[in-house]
Amino acid sequence: MDIYQFIPNLSLLYPELIITVLALVVLLADLVVSKSRKVIIAWITAIGLVTSLISSLPLIGVNETTFSGMFVCDPFALFFKIIFIAIGLITILLSISYINLEKIHLGEYYALLLFSILGMMVMAAANDLMIVYLGIELMALSVYALVGFLKHDLKSNEAALKYFVLGAFTSGVLLYGISLLYGETGSTNLEEIQKSLLTGDTSRTTVLAVVLLIAGFAFKIAAVPFHLWCPDAYDGAPTSVTAFMSVGPKAAGFAALLRVFIVGLIPLKDDWSILLWLVSAATMIVGNIMAVTQTNVKRLLAYSSIAHAGYGLIGLVAAGELIEINKTGIVFTESGKMSVCMVMFYMLVYTFMNLGAFGMVLLMRKNSERGDQISDFTGLARTNPFFAATMAIFLLSLMGIPPLAGFVGKFYIFTVAIHAKLYWLAVIGVLTSAISAYYYFLLIKAMYLDEPKENFQIFSSRSLAFAIIISLIMTVLIGIYPAPFLSFARESIFRLM
Repeated sequence: MDIYQFIPNLSLLYPELIITVLALVVLLADLVVSKSRKVIIAWITAIGLVTSLISSLPLIGVNETTFSGMFVCDPFALFFKIIFIAIGLITILLSISYINLEKIHLGEYYALLLFSILGMMVMAAANDLMIVYLGIELMALSVYALVGFLKHDLKSNEAALKYFVLGAFTSGVLLYGISLLYGETGSTNLEEIQKSLLTGDTSRTTVLAVVLLIAGFAFKIAAVPFHLWCPDAYDGAPTSVTAFMSVGPKAAGFAALLRVFIVGLIPLKDDWSILLWLVSAATMIVGNIMAVTQTNVKRLLAYSSIAHAGYGLIGLVAAGELIEINKTGIVFTESGKMSVCMVMFYMLVYTFMNLGAFGMVLLMRKNSERGDQISDFTGLARTNPFFAATMAIFLLSLMGIPPLAGFVGKFYIFTVAIHAKLYWLAVIGVLTSAISAYYYFLLIKAMYLDEPKENFQIFSSRSLAFAIIISLIMTVLIGIYPAPFLSFARESIFRLM
């Protein structure tokens, strides 16, 4: 027996190791840095994330496993790690001035942010259901604390408690599903599960395990009917945290969902495709219809976020329909690969347009007001036409209007749905996108047609404006020139399929 096979190759884990050390350094720095210079902690965090990004560059094209096959370093994981680091960097820029205004303690804030990103990275690289679960819990526990960071705000406390209770329950459901699947297949390794399911008959217990896994992941991506925590958590959390949790956990949830279902559970695609079809349709319908009645922008974007989870699920359902299984094994068709690629691309697109929209909500924050009502945006086009146009671009992109990134993302998602003959799902997607135009245009109308408030001033800082501009550039650039981003996503599914 070669003892070296049990020694992990830590060079594959440099991005995760750097973030782990960085989180500890941030906590220690908070103890020694004077109160007047606490902003240094934010820049230490940002520099550390950039270092983690640089350390991931030598891993481009690497396709190896470590920790006895439980952890994968492949282009798929690297794609999502880059997204998570980008989310972290933009969130830091959004947070620098805002957390001073809210009097949030910096050390724990940035450390929890880093631990949450670490959990997301683990989820994306996990090749074992137990590692997936550990990544989910590391991410979730950090986000629970971040949601309740406004200690003197009852709404924040209530949101954190609801999120924690429901999250703990669905974590138990997910763990129960993992235990059932282990009992049926004898392994938690995704590749071993695939082999076992290909050679054996599907039992009712296995189907129940799949249902429980779908329930657990649906909570993480805020899909119906496990979405009830989302509006309250988004509304009560500090707005910078809302921006982070609206994109980070969702992208991580989809990363884990894709690997688990495309690698481990693909032999059961006929079973989970039907369930995910229903979840996707319900998520698009409920998310968009509930958003119509909202007057609070954070709650409106929360229901919008729910709807976008439904659009992302279309790609996974299409992959299940297009991947073939025959006597020789699994055939990953080109169209099946493109379906997975489109989900990844959609997560990239969604990240920038949603972060930008929440950045604009932060911009409206005032000393005495939260600035998150639609009425707070009235007349913005007259008082600050640049930021009004910026918000309009983010909303039009979320709506799916060309030539913005959101249009490209939805176009390709609906295209793979039609290719997979999911005509009704594509129709539901198009119709619900049309419904979304109503509530997005309500906000645009308030900015351009309504009279501005007296003594109107936006809450602006260089870092906040920079974060919004970065999101704006990426939203427009991906819409106008999507080819390199699509190519990046396409090349990143090498090991997965």
